[in-house]
Amino acid sequence: PPPVHRGQRLEFQKQRYGEKATGIPERTSEHTGKYAVACCEVAEHKNVPCLDLFTAMRNADGNTDVDDIGRFFWDGLHFSKAGQKFVYDSLTNCFEAKFPELHVRPCPNTGQFNNSSSACEGIQNSGPYHDEIDSEEWNKAFD
Repeated sequence: PPPVHRGQRLEFQKQRYGEKATGIPERTSEHTGKYAVACCEVAEHKNVPCLDLFTAMRNADGNTDVDDIGRFFWDGLHFSKAGQKFVYDSLTNCFEAKFPELHVRPCPNTGQFNNSSSACEGIQNSGPYHDEIDSEEWNKAFD
């Protein structure tokens, strides 16, 4: 799990509940940190890779200021555009390091990871390319 930004959670609570806001965050980084440690311990015990977002986000760019993690969230819990990019980059780096055969290589022409010119050596193409499908007899393309 990622950390929780306390200030943003409390602000979100005020915006959402107004005068009924308790001022007590329903999620905290302290509890999330304990859960993150447990997740990493289980992964180590099972001998599987673990992406520790909690630590990675808190230490992003050599950062030690806990409040700086706010850029990763829009409400202290759910990812902002910067947070989504951070998770995406972290996951793709993890896959490239731990499972190089499953890492998707981008299209050499567009740099995109999600088109027919991107490649992944570990996963065979399971269907035809769009230009190989006859719209009148599309089912033949999947035989």
